[in-house]
Amino acid sequence: MIEFRDVGKRFADGTVALQSLSFTAREGEITVLVGPSGCGKTTSLRMVNRMIDPTSGSVLLEGADVADADPALLRRGIGYVIQQAGLFPHRRVLDNVATVPVLQGLSRREARVRAAELLERVGLDGALAQRYPAQLSGGQQQRVGVARALAGDAPVLLMDEPFSAVDPVVRVELQDELLRLQAELGKTILFVTHDIDEAIRLGDRVAVLRVGGRLAQFAPPDELLAHPADEFVTGFVGRDRGYRRLGFVPAASLALVDLPTGRDGAGGDGDGGGTPGEWTVLLDGDRRPAAWLAPDGGRHDLGSVYVTDAGGAVQEGAGTLRGALDAALSSPARCGVAVDADGRYRGGVAADDVLALLDRDGGREHAR
Repeated sequence: MIEFRDVGKRFADGTVALQSLSFTAREGEITVLVGPSGCGKTTSLRMVNRMIDPTSGSVLLEGADVADADPALLRRGIGYVIQQAGLFPHRRVLDNVATVPVLQGLSRREARVRAAELLERVGLDGALAQRYPAQLSGGQQQRVGVARALAGDAPVLLMDEPFSAVDPVVRVELQDELLRLQAELGKTILFVTHDIDEAIRLGDRVAVLRVGGRLAQFAPPDELLAHPADEFVTGFVGRDRGYRRLGFVPAASLALVDLPTGRDGAGGDGDGGGTPGEWTVLLDGDRRPAAWLAPDGGRHDLGSVYVTDAGGAVQEGAGTLRGALDAALSSPARCGVAVDADGRYRGGVAADDVLALLDRDGGREHAR
């Protein structure tokens, strides 16, 4: 647990970075700090490992004031991931990750074994272990940075805009990876970002800071979207907050409809046994949807697929009204395809049924 108690920070030049900041990052959760430039996000984060000390107030880690800890020992017990990974350019990937375990007393051999395990855990090919950071893509470097932060097996992880320097596709992949790792490891993570979408997607709780270092609102994503505290939070969250909130509204009572299905044959368009004159979902041998077969025999992409039960997998929108509505609206057949956690066909999703469910549950008010 990380606790900020009435924390203030004024730099020597008179700049006020934080004013009376108080919140608690709960154990085993991802707490996200978000806000515009100059609101004190990174300053707050760096107070936890004493890279910056507060002018007033206190920062507690597991109930103990970090001001009383030796900075070097404190930092060895906290994982830290920054923009562009911050890897040692002269060390190979494996030795970058092994750095902290060696400092903690493991032999170099033991540390490298642990490093190899962690590289696999964050989804990196073992063949990359002997490369230098400059030989990796930006996304691969960030994965190495996460692996290095996990190498000390610290219960606390600080992440300072770790995915901001990569392209949007890689960014989503890294977010997925972080959520998967968090589901397995249950770290206490303090995450800084300027991107409200990233904050809402990753955070169990989100702290919105305003310029001048004051806390504007601290709440779970659903509450933040449904009930912004003031005009500043409303503006920062954005006009489409109602649609985003659908990602937190479960669609458990949404009834699936039967769709015409056929076999996805190898002989080209129209070889799937579809129903003449209707849009047909083509399924492979494992009953996984492969494509739509149009009434004229043309083959079309499925569009978004609605996952009815994500299980242990990371799947944005799984089991929510947002996922269901997106599948229905993105389908060329005007009806979405629903699958289970293994990707097998379950049925169809009609946009009208999703909207009717919103009306019944009063969700239409939140979606405006």
